[in-house]
Amino acid sequence: MQQSLLILWRKAFIGLAGAVTLSAVAYSVHSQISPMPLRSFFVQSTMSTPQAGSPYPETFVKGYAVRPDGSWVLITYGSLAGMQSRIRDIYDVTNNIHTTIEDLSKSIQTRAMSESEASIKRVSAAVSCGGKAAGQMLELNVEYKEEKGSVDYGTDGPVTSIIKRWLAPDIGCFALKKETIWTRDKDGTALVDTTDQAISITFQPVDQFFLIPTNYTERTPGEVFLELSRLYPNQFLPPGDTSAIDEIYRIAHSKLPKR
Repeated sequence: MQQSLLILWRKAFIGLAGAVTLSAVAYSVHSQISPMPLRSFFVQSTMSTPQAGSPYPETFVKGYAVRPDGSWVLITYGSLAGMQSRIRDIYDVTNNIHTTIEDLSKSIQTRAMSESEASIKRVSAAVSCGGKAAGQMLELNVEYKEEKGSVDYGTDGPVTSIIKRWLAPDIGCFALKKETIWTRDKDGTALVDTTDQAISITFQPVDQFFLIPTNYTERTPGEVFLELSRLYPNQFLPPGDTSAIDEIYRIAHSKLPKR
């Protein structure tokens, strides 16, 4: 369990978290019927994946906070070194800024988002998500959509990706359930097999999730892991060569709007 949490921490700081977290945006469909304005809401969800050698899946808790302007926060919860901690990924689609806040090392990362990226990340009010009616989840109507594709997964070769989503139009086509399976074509091995399931939703103010600590330090991905390995050497090994991801981060950071 702890090893998997370490992997989640690492993914968050090499720029992968934002790519796989919110499958809930950019699914609204244009309609002549005007949608209801988007309300702020908070979703608590679990992500589960099969665990080798055990009948019980590994399960992680996540939270999503969405503002009426379409900006949102992903909160990844964990327990490391005997401490409860979390990583917040804030996608501010009004100012086109992606901020990552990591509590264990008291680190912050800020990156500029392009207009197209901010548009994709934005949660937008919707009448329909372009899927098939699939009943209700958490007392909200949902629509089902399925996508199948093929990607080249490096040394594993071609991989078939199947993503199933249950989207709720009333909350900007947020995915209340998502199943992701990546299968290696040459032998059928499942490389990714995860299920994200919302377990509760509350309509509430969410500004507190967007607050950025003033006493945290801006660090590159490599500097974050160096700090974590300094503070918790038994849990975090030195990260090795991070020059490539650090340079990618510096470029994105340099494009932030001037204040």
